[in-house]
Amino acid sequence: MSQTGNAIDMIRKYEQPEGYFVAFSGGKDSIVMYDLIKRAGVAFQVYFSFTTVDPPEQILFLRRNYPEVKFLYPPKSMYRLIIERGLPTRVTRFCCQALKEYPNTGQIVVTGIRKQESRKRAQRKHFEKDFKYNKWYLNPILSWTSDNVWRYIKYHKLQYPSLYDSGYKRIGCIGCPMAYYKTRQKELNRYPNYKKMYKQAIRKRMEKGFFSQFKDENDVYNWWVGNLSMENYLSQYKLNF
Repeated sequence: MSQTGNAIDMIRKYEQPEGYFVAFSGGKDSIVMYDLIKRAGVAFQVYFSFTTVDPPEQILFLRRNYPEVKFLYPPKSMYRLIIERGLPTRVTRFCCQALKEYPNTGQIVVTGIRKQESRKRAQRKHFEKDFKYNKWYLNPILSWTSDNVWRYIKYHKLQYPSLYDSGYKRIGCIGCPMAYYKTRQKELNRYPNYKKMYKQAIRKRMEKGFFSQFKDENDVYNWWVGNLSMENYLSQYKLNF
């Protein structure tokens, strides 16, 4: 059976009466996953977690091409989270849980994650339970490669965000601490309003007594988007990005 057929069979196999909770990001993998869900003819509801730091092109793409997708809004914006909890880093990455965690509706959550994306995701299974949050997840394209995804999109003539044509390999939150530091710098320079927001939030955080070892919000920002530990950054010449 074809790769597409296997994925559709998997989706049909685990369908529940209440339907699937489809976690849709608008990226290439989600686009394929969602198309497979629709082709499978199963019951579902589809949602997008609005993080407040999403690329504007992505939001426009969703509004135009997927008007049926329901937006879920977080209780606090990234701006407010930074003021209250500090800057998200690879070590203190609280942002995903605060901004992107889907509510537990009791439904099976369908995602477009793939093993090829990271070592951590390489350990995931097609059908699995998150015991921490008591949720079941179905990942129908987990074993697909990027080439598989793009061939599917081209073959079925699916629309996709223009950012991919601008050189983006993955689309996510602007300023994501898990992205390569040069990618983060490029993204934040592309979206000056988001860069301004991060600096304003840092300044508000500093007014509460944090980051006192830095000169100002620009200094904190330059460390945050750089590739040095705080200790090493503070001991060297400051770099402007």
